[in-house]
Amino acid sequence: MKQFFTLIALFTALAGFAQKQVTFVVDMRGYTGATYTGVFVNGQYNNWCGSCNPMSDPENDSVWTVTLPITADSTEYKFTLDGWNGQENLTAGSACTKTTGTFTNRFTKLLTDTILTGVCWQSCASCAGVKYATWQVNMSNQTVDPAGVFIAGGTGMGVPGNHPMAMIPGTSRYTKTLRKPIGWSSDFTFLNGNCPGWGCKENLAGKPCAVGPFNDRGMSAMNSDFRLRTCFGECTTDGSCPAPATTQNITFQVDMAGTTGFTNLYVSGQFNNWSGNANQLTDADADSVYTATLPLLTGQWEYKFSMDNWANSEQLDPLTSDSTCTLTTGGFTNRVFQSVTGQNTTLPVVCYASCLACGADASMAEGIIAVRLFPNPAQGYFVVESASEETIRVEVSNLMGQVVNVTEASNGVVRIATDGWAPAVYFVRTVSERGQNVDRVTVL
Repeated sequence: MKQFFTLIALFTALAGFAQKQVTFVVDMRGYTGATYTGVFVNGQYNNWCGSCNPMSDPENDSVWTVTLPITADSTEYKFTLDGWNGQENLTAGSACTKTTGTFTNRFTKLLTDTILTGVCWQSCASCAGVKYATWQVNMSNQTVDPAGVFIAGGTGMGVPGNHPMAMIPGTSRYTKTLRKPIGWSSDFTFLNGNCPGWGCKENLAGKPCAVGPFNDRGMSAMNSDFRLRTCFGECTTDGSCPAPATTQNITFQVDMAGTTGFTNLYVSGQFNNWSGNANQLTDADADSVYTATLPLLTGQWEYKFSMDNWANSEQLDPLTSDSTCTLTTGGFTNRVFQSVTGQNTTLPVVCYASCLACGADASMAEGIIAVRLFPNPAQGYFVVESASEETIRVEVSNLMGQVVNVTEASNGVVRIATDGWAPAVYFVRTVSERGQNVDRVTVL
């Protein structure tokens, strides 16, 4: 038993000495001494070495930062100028200090990765009227664009390219610290590259930290420092990234025969935040069929084809045959499909602004017949019933366009069993001599 408790004590002690990434923030606006070139942080962790841990001020706004790997569970430290040419004189007994012998230094405990509270030079508090916002994003699941990583968006963080982030040496994490007035707030997002069309921004659609119409991140008004450690495209708050999700290669195809007035063609959708120039389609064999293959996560995706960075785009009408491949949400009618884990898929060739192939006869499809579909959602079965007692043919397809069931009946009533079907939304196309109807059924 004694050995057991000895091991617990040993593991507890070792846990305190695990390497932590510690971010230091000092605001030099309160400094009134001699001219200096650089700011440094010195402490027990680096044996008070002088110039071995320089800080940086990429914004040139007098807020200096550095992130360092430290193994100790606490440390004394202070900020210095040009090595040891100048140093803080801290007041003994103040809230952030520790006095050992004749030396009064800053003191902090270090239990995990941390962003320390920003302070004014020679003070335990921030400079008057301001606080400090520090964003850190882990890019471990991404291939970082050669232009780097950026933060932008909302009412206060500007456009792509305004705020480049700095890589923390030896890690896959990027950081940015800004001085902001008390009460400041803004939505924001991280971008993998400098993309004016926002096509390289992280995709948070459907995730709990997404806010607003553009699925950005949000923050409360700053009455204290804002500190975020997260992962690109994820909602973690400890700087970790989950294992990368599996993607499938989805090939989009659109026939532009007879459609002119564009230079470049793109596919725009939820998967690229509706960017007008992120994913271009090409026509390598000059047959008017443009294609693009994208790696997409499992799930339901809305999209449409667009021209020259939204100079023009498809207009789809759900009251016509366009209903066979679209979903209307909040006044917007878009194409829709389902990406299935482990299934690379080539979507059917469709004519631009149509759910049909170019040249297909849409005359019957434009005639809408009245049908009733119940129960919806369906659990085990659903029924399609025509308003007239007539011969009908019911085709059920998934959101990738694959037909999963075809049933005919001469009395206008079809019952379809759904046992064994994957829970999802399906298109239900009912056809008679008078026309057709397209509904959607949710199978539980």
